Order: sequence, then structure tokens, then C-alpha cells
Amino acid sequence: MDQRRIMGLILAGGASRRFGADKRHALLDGRSLLERVIERARPQVGDLLVNTNQLNIDRQAASLECLSDDAPEEGPIAGVLAGLAAAGSRGFTLLASFACDTPFFPTDTVAHLAAALRASTADYAVASCGTIAHRIFALWNVQCRSRLGHAFTKGARSMREVEHWLEPTWADFPDGGGPNGDPFFNINTPAELETAQQWLVAQCGATKY
Repeated sequence: MDQRRIMGLILAGGASRRFGADKRHALLDGRSLLERVIERARPQVGDLLVNTNQLNIDRQAASLECLSDDAPEEGPIAGVLAGLAAAGSRGFTLLASFACDTPFFPTDTVAHLAAALRASTADYAVASCGTIAHRIFALWNVQCRSRLGHAFTKGARSMREVEHWLEPTWADFPDGGGPNGDPFFNINTPAELETAQQWLVAQCGATKY
């Protein structure tokens, strides 16, 4: 895989209602969730941006370009569309999307997604683990931007709905590497942040905050 052909986009535009605060700033063993995601995503792509419509970003993201979208709080598809437009204008052929609240995703996520996409005729590849799909973690052909935009104008807002408009393929990942055996464990609540912290303590000897 030539990572120079792939632009990465961290989707960080959610309202974090269940968390009660902007969760990308939440600290996991002393480091923000966004910082941890940046660290994992950056080596996997040729360039990395953060999708957000807020000016208040982590200092760790200050070196990354922030990409806004045209539909604040309308869901992740708006961010993906902005990313596809940016990727196409910069000569990238693929866009990898990452969730800002999933700090343990595999370090070969993009390579695995790319292998699945190459082996198919699909428009994009989606990460899965067993029977669970992790739709934010996906690799998109830039050429599908117009059809995804059409889906958005017709009311598609969830990543599951995209499957009615574009053809996905699935990249299956083994269990392990995260709390409850889920490498794509995502943090939506303070309780899930505590679960992630406890897992880090058990696995890595992290210091309890």
C-alpha cells in the first residue's frame, strides 16, 4: 500500500451529548483522546486532518489542519464529504476516516482496509470485528463523493444508511487489543472512559488518574 495516496481525516465534529463535555479533550491516562488518535492515525496515511467546526482544539492538534463541513451537528457523513472534497483537490485517491473517541484501533487499520478494497469492486471498505461493524473506520474512494453527496441531500445521516447508496466491502479484524476484547472500543460516556482507563492499567501498567 502506498500511503502517500491516502489522506486521513479524524471525525471530531460530534456534540458529545452522552459524555456531557467535549470528549476529544477527555484525558485517558493523562493524554487526550484526540492526541491518542492522532498518534495512531498519522503513520498510516500520507496527510492527516481533523474535521471539526469548533475553534477550540487540543494543543496536540494544533499542527494539523482543521477542516470544517457545511452541516454542523448533522452527523459524520458531512465530515466525510468535506474530507473527500479536500482529498480530491490535493491529489489523493483515497480517504481514510477515523473516530476521535476510539483510541485503541489497530496500527494496521488503513492497510487492512486497503487490502479489502483492492480485492473488491466496492466503493469503500468498512472495519468490522466479528459481527460488529465499526463504520466510522472506513476507506473511501474519492470518486464516490458525488453519490455520497446525493445520499446526504436525500436525507442520509447515519453511516449505516450510506449502504443504501454506495457498495461497501468489509475488512474483518481479530478480537483483542482493547477493552472487552474490542480493538475499536469507543468512548461515549464517562463510564466507558473509566473502563478504558482500567484496561490500560491492566495491560500497560498505566498510572491511575
